[in-house]
Amino acid sequence: MADISVKISGITFKNPVFPAAGPNVRTAKLMLDAVEGGAGGIVTKTISVVPADDPRPTIRKIGTRGLMNCETWSEIPAEEFIEDCKSLKKAGVPLVVSIGYKPDEVARLGKIVEKELSPDAIEFSTHYVGREIEPLLEIARTLRKSVSVPIWMKISPNFLGIEELVVAASEYVDGFVAINSYGPVLDFDPENPVPLLGSDNGQGWLSGAPILPIALRIVHQISSVQEKPVIGVGGIFSGTDAIKFFMAGASAVQVCSAAIQYGHAIYGKIAAEMSKWLGEHNYNSLDEIRGLYRKKLAERKKFSRKPTMTIDFEKCTGCKVCVSRCIQGALYMKDEKAAVIAENCIGCGFCQDFCKFDAMKLK
Repeated sequence: MADISVKISGITFKNPVFPAAGPNVRTAKLMLDAVEGGAGGIVTKTISVVPADDPRPTIRKIGTRGLMNCETWSEIPAEEFIEDCKSLKKAGVPLVVSIGYKPDEVARLGKIVEKELSPDAIEFSTHYVGREIEPLLEIARTLRKSVSVPIWMKISPNFLGIEELVVAASEYVDGFVAINSYGPVLDFDPENPVPLLGSDNGQGWLSGAPILPIALRIVHQISSVQEKPVIGVGGIFSGTDAIKFFMAGASAVQVCSAAIQYGHAIYGKIAAEMSKWLGEHNYNSLDEIRGLYRKKLAERKKFSRKPTMTIDFEKCTGCKVCVSRCIQGALYMKDEKAAVIAENCIGCGFCQDFCKFDAMKLK
């Protein structure tokens, strides 16, 4: 079996799959359930100085693996939440406490959390703090002065200057968590177009599989411009999803939507699938694949002119799937095999996604 233990900010985790701050870790019992389900570490739901008051309903399904939610931070008073979390000392895995949001709030909560819970790290959310860099840096600076444990900055996908932010923030933080849910977004049933959520306008934040490509892009961005570790979050449902995040530059992953939909056993399932994938591909550890995408990107050879799709007639089975996918009219059947009309092909590459026999290649 491949080694899937990781060390982040000096903390050793037996596996790199943690819960993400959300309703899946609303109470200490749910956090212990996550550990029982195979999580390599605990991340709490975000607490703030004033309990949240989220209008119901707060979570609805979007598509097959997406969620739309209007959850914010913990509705449990911070003092009560912290007291509840004292039972987590028996969990046997590292504890990361999530807090927010303004400088004075994280300073106050950080000191209390460090004293009462002795967490291995503190994660602070930037989700509701705005889109200017300096206020976010002020939060990081203030928390850094207030606690001695490692601190991780959680990045909102709505922030435009991510690379500039993380380069500047890396002076104060020990790691980054990317990303939070995306939004606001809106959806409803056309057969009965009533609001799905209890929030203003019925809108919410998108999570789950639909945001995975966004999260991958941001993890790649962050890991490419600075050296601090990145914990990837967003749409992870399988070991293969998690492997992608490591290849994009992540050092661990967090899971929320999949746990909400499939229960706490999802953490161990993802970890086991990661180990299996590594073994099947002759890798001994996660270190061997971290940042592999960046390496492949640097090695990529660009076409000197517009390419044309070609067909390997030995591999082509004549299934016609590619022909039905070409809106340009560049593919047709010839002698029971797919063939290309070169002048119609625009070199987009879309058709080859549907070939199961590796018979198509741009040249």
